[in-house]
Amino acid sequence: MESKIRLVNNKWLIPLLLIFIVLLVVLFVNFNKEGQIKMKVKSTLEKIVEKSDLETVTFTYNVIAKQCRDNEVCDKTTNDINNFKYVVSCKGSIVAGIDFKKIMVDVNQKNKKVVIKIPEAAIIDEPNILSIKFLNGNELPASELPNARKLCQETIKEKSSVDEKLIPAAKEQSIIVLEEFYNQWIKAYNSSYSVEVK
Repeated sequence: MESKIRLVNNKWLIPLLLIFIVLLVVLFVNFNKEGQIKMKVKSTLEKIVEKSDLETVTFTYNVIAKQCRDNEVCDKTTNDINNFKYVVSCKGSIVAGIDFKKIMVDVNQKNKKVVIKIPEAAIIDEPNILSIKFLNGNELPASELPNARKLCQETIKEKSSVDEKLIPAAKEQSIIVLEEFYNQWIKAYNSSYSVEVK
């Protein structure tokens, strides 16, 4: 009786083991494909990081910066040029973009989609001053020029911080560039997948 029970169990054990092994292989292959795609996406992302300036936006501002004679009783909204030690016309640029190290990559095997989630855009660096022109204070010493440059940078930073177009434009530009890049890349690597950048 015992031997019959063992024989029946053994009879079903081999097909069950085979089914289990087949399931493991299928799961491993699917996981491996997903892992390969994820790994490939991340490796190409590292290459993009090296050229991340391509995914940024540069805005140029023309501003008037005013250095008060007396900081305690200074009204920068006035147009009376005599109230200021000097007034300078500044042209400068500022760069905004995303931090590529914070990008998250997810592969949706079921829907055959590579989803790339990007962080919010931010101002990347200090303003780059392109030109400074003194509108008054012609007799200022040359040593005052670094202070005027710093004043221009501060004024451009203030203007960019309230500019409602700068950050959205930087994010939109990043999405466009990454979508274009990865759509071309996925066609060559595995055309059954689509790419979504958000």
